[in-house]
Amino acid sequence: MTVPRLTHEYAERVIVFTVTGAADIPPQYLCDPPAAVPPMRPDQVRAVYHSRNGGPWSLETVHVSGRYVPADPASRWSGCRASGLWLYPSSPHYPHHARPQWTQRVASALAAPTPTAVTGSVTVTATSDLARRMRYFALDGLDEITHWTMPAPLRPDQMRVTYLSSGDTAWSLDEIEFQGPHVATGRMPGPGQARGRQSFYPTNLGDAPAWVRDLAAAHRAPDPLPAGQPA
Repeated sequence: MTVPRLTHEYAERVIVFTVTGAADIPPQYLCDPPAAVPPMRPDQVRAVYHSRNGGPWSLETVHVSGRYVPADPASRWSGCRASGLWLYPSSPHYPHHARPQWTQRVASALAAPTPTAVTGSVTVTATSDLARRMRYFALDGLDEITHWTMPAPLRPDQMRVTYLSSGDTAWSLDEIEFQGPHVATGRMPGPGQARGRQSFYPTNLGDAPAWVRDLAAAHRAPDPLPAGQPA
């Protein structure tokens, strides 16, 4: 069986929270022109985490959103959702940007993935927690995949395995994608050889070559990622 060599991996996790007890955010902190819009009443926080090469989750961005709360209920802004406020904890410039203190405390509380956080009067509670993880491998390029739509068999030299997870559940296999040159059986790839790709999913693995099914079985579940380190 082909022995893949892991070259790198990357994962992204998005947790959406409801917000209660938060103060309205003044226009000068929003993404809109301050003179044009009223304050925003936060009702949602969206935290995005990244993991690189199997490392712990690292908080990349926090987006606070909600609806405008104009003083005049008849205002055209009444009931409209605001573009919100962004925080970038991973940026070296983050400490220099002015933000409402409660949003900075929330970002600190969310430094590592968590289902809920309480900071002062503000409580955030997760309503959605979805993650995608992609692992990239180099192959020896000796095995073939054939399909009637291909001009010649695909001889993969790269493989990407994608997994999905919800919350802290175990990773589940979502897709295996192969890339490589199209090479006639018995020939060697030449310079500028046309390349292609072929994907397999748990639903169609039965149609895959035996060596692909063996790889899928061997890579059905990766090791869990570290949870992350609170700031």
